[in-house]
Order: sequence, then C-alpha cells, then structure tokens
Amino acid sequence: MATKAGEEATKNINADKAAYVQTDITSEESVKNAMKVASNAFEKRLSGLVHCAGIAMSQPWTNRLEDTIGRSRRLLEINYMGTCITNALFADAVNERFEPEKMASGELFTTKEERGAIINFSSIAGHQPYTRILAYTGGKAAVSAFSRALADFLGPSGENTVLSCPKRHNSANIGARLSYFLAELTKTSSFPARPITPDEIAGAVNYLITNGMMNDHDLRIDGGWRFIFDRIVDREDPRLSAPGLE
Repeated sequence: MATKAGEEATKNINADKAAYVQTDITSEESVKNAMKVASNAFEKRLSGLVHCAGIAMSQPWTNRLEDTIGRSRRLLEINYMGTCITNALFADAVNERFEPEKMASGELFTTKEERGAIINFSSIAGHQPYTRILAYTGGKAAVSAFSRALADFLGPSGENTVLSCPKRHNSANIGARLSYFLAELTKTSSFPARPITPDEIAGAVNYLITNGMMNDHDLRIDGGWRFIFDRIVDREDPRLSAPGLE
C-alpha cells in the first residue's frame, strides 16, 4: 500500500522530475538501492539529501523506567541510526561520483567545489527537551550532534550539512495527541501560536539548499516556542496531562 501511494504521489509531482523507491532506512542495502535508483533516474547527478524519516512512540507513564528501554532502542535505531546510514551512503555516492579512484583507494582528498548538501530533520526537542518525553528528545539531540560533526567531516569534500528543526506540525506521528499540542502551542509560543505548515517547512529547506553558505547550521522553525509547564504542587501529577508522550 505504501509503495502504491508513493508511486501515485510521484506521478502527481512530475514523473520526469521524481522517482519513488520504498526504503528501510535502518538497512544499508536498502538505502544503497535507493541511492542507486535516485542517481540513475536523474542522469547520475545525485547532489542533495533531505532526510526527514523518523517515528514517535508512546506508552503510558509509570515509575518503572525499565519499561521504556525497548522503545528507546527502537527510536534510536530509526531516528538516529537511520540518519547515520542515509547520510553516510549519500555522502559516499556523491564522493564516488566526483572522486571514484580516490574513494576506491581510500585516499583523502579536498575540493573547493560545492558538490552536495545534506538537510537533516531534527526537532526543537533536540535543543530543549520537551517535558514528559524521554526517548524521542534524546534521539533528536543525537541527530543534531551527529549532523554538526558531519558538517566538519564532509567540509573538505565540498558537502554541506545543516539541520532543520521545526516545531509541531499535524502529522501521523502526532495523531490523537494533536489537541494536547495545540493547547501547549497556544500557551507557550511567542508567535505564531499554531503548528507549522508543510509549505513553511519546504520553504526553509529550499533556503538551506540554495544558499551555499549554510553549513554547520541549525535552523529553528518554531515560532518562538519554548516548551514550558508548571509544577504547582497542589495540582495533579503533570505527567498525567500528556499520557503516552514517551
């Protein structure tokens, strides 16, 4: 079903300018195949990666933190390791396009030519851990740290790495929790106090790609949202206000 929907979306975009391949971002072989399909579809001119795949998982809060370990491991496997794998294999594909002999021999090289750009999606949770969230915020902080380290590593080979950190948007990851986040945005965003729209995310990503000076940069697209909640002792346990946000 996902494949059929992806193929239909590709046709609606532009069959000559888009290609679809279902990919498991935790599998090196699957990602290598996706890079190959993309490269072949566009005359082997692979030059940009926008990596925004990720998941959010939830379960009721308890004091037994052992119950969160399995979900934390799965989140890190997809959100963090998925970022590492896609970034590494994209960077290799770009480098092999320009420096096949040196890549084959393992020889280091440098260039002053702009050759590629990586845009990773983290979250404002990677800056300021949300309240009542454990695994997700740690994984996004890891994505942010990895991306900044990668910008330093890939700089000599002419590849930029930057971060897009959007606020909450209405997606399948949020689902039934949307009303909770809408209430929080209303209380704690500076302006505008609403979820971010897909067009606003796309505009920011386009800016990051087209401006060659954007490297090792972390762009917050959050409307001044600072996630805050009160801890007044005579109210109910604050964790109960958002069950299942781990």
